[in-house]
Amino acid sequence: MKLLLEKPALYQLFSRIVGAESSRAAFVEAYVRPREGDSVLDVGCGPADILDHLPRVSYFGFDISPSYIESARSRYGDRGRFFCERVSEARTFSEREGTFDIVLAIGILHHLDDAEARDLFDIARRALRPGGRLVTLDPCYVTGQSAIARYLASRDRGEFVRTEPQYRALAQPALREVKSTVRHDLLRMPYTHIILECAN
Repeated sequence: MKLLLEKPALYQLFSRIVGAESSRAAFVEAYVRPREGDSVLDVGCGPADILDHLPRVSYFGFDISPSYIESARSRYGDRGRFFCERVSEARTFSEREGTFDIVLAIGILHHLDDAEARDLFDIARRALRPGGRLVTLDPCYVTGQSAIARYLASRDRGEFVRTEPQYRALAQPALREVKSTVRHDLLRMPYTHIILECAN
């Protein structure tokens, strides 16, 4: 299953089956809250499906998967710029530090060990203009969650699913304001997500 989800078409099919498309819309409306003309940095953008739910923005998507970036460029080439590289090593990013209204990291943190996750929060801090926000979405372990939700999180491709306090502790050294929200209702199957909204 993990290898199959690395193929953009199968990843998108799986997302539709579990209801990720409608959850993406709800996530954007409630937490991302983009405005037309915003500058958006999407770290680990995948095939950039989030663009279906954004207004006209200045969008920069980074992912290390060539197949995901190829898919993003073919579907959304007129909506954004897409880079197959790590954002931390990208000259395009370094030239735009301090200019982004929104940084997105959707389904990324649980793929990163603690040191890499701290690097991501530092990248977001450097990327954001004053008043800008980082928004993340990841699976989470919480007390009292259903056994199915806990099992599914444990079987995720990411090896670093954490508890709510653990996610918050990684964010707080880099970003002063950290708000966390736990949701159990974003997918058609039992699953627990945490959303972090972070700002300086």
